[in-house]
Amino acid sequence: MSVKTTTVQKQERVQRVRQLFEKYPIFAIADLKGMKANQLQLLKKKFKDDLEIHVSKNTLVARALKEMGFRDLEAVEKYLSGSNAFVFSKKNPFQMYFMFEKNKVESAASPGETAPNDIVVTAGNTGLQPGPILSKFGAAKIPTKIQDGTVWIAKDTTVVEKGKVISADVADLLSKLGLKPILVGLRIRMAYDGIVIPGESLAVNLDEYRSMIADAVRSAFNLSVNAAYPTADTISLIVAKAYGEAKSVAIEAGIPIPEIMNELIAVAASRGKALAAEVSKKHPELNL
Repeated sequence: MSVKTTTVQKQERVQRVRQLFEKYPIFAIADLKGMKANQLQLLKKKFKDDLEIHVSKNTLVARALKEMGFRDLEAVEKYLSGSNAFVFSKKNPFQMYFMFEKNKVESAASPGETAPNDIVVTAGNTGLQPGPILSKFGAAKIPTKIQDGTVWIAKDTTVVEKGKVISADVADLLSKLGLKPILVGLRIRMAYDGIVIPGESLAVNLDEYRSMIADAVRSAFNLSVNAAYPTADTISLIVAKAYGEAKSVAIEAGIPIPEIMNELIAVAASRGKALAAEVSKKHPELNL
């Protein structure tokens, strides 16, 4: 009986996952490594209006996709390993990526964890009483001084460099200092929006991307104008440019049309003065 119940429960879970895949056109697989249950709940609550975060076994997700006849199952299965959260949304994958990047939570350092960035303790009063704790400061090569009965850090000090492993003593010391130097969040491993998009492809530098788009717009605008290819944004400039070029040709050719008579007279007068000046050099007696 218990086996049957378990089978029924699994099928119910598969159906629940399948319903999410059918409801949302976009989904992502996110790495749960380092995330605590309460931190995940905070993200679920924060984004409840924009997406659904569902935790399920990889095997059940694979089964749900297979039952649906999902066309890219083989490509998605490559990411169905380890501890994952499955994110369902109608927002595009890039929006999801930046939502999670901007909403990482501070977490205490754990022994054996790799520092994602330089971990720095700043100078100032720690509020800790002198005693055995001083040996831990010494082991971490943090310069200290005793002032007003408490331990002070003498200067800003990097205790763990980026990419290095955090030792148990350093993790304990950081905890005693009340520091939470690790930013934890959901890291999207892949997203699906009609095609499989690897997580690293979502890490777009927005400033660089904006600059590229601005350059592309300027180039397209200039190409449209110079090629006389009319668009809603360039037609007025193309017409103005063509009008100016036509006037220049007419003036240079001396074609007497009403629109350029003033310019023609001005050009003729200028050329006449120039000719008179040259003639005067050779025949000053003419008094031109």
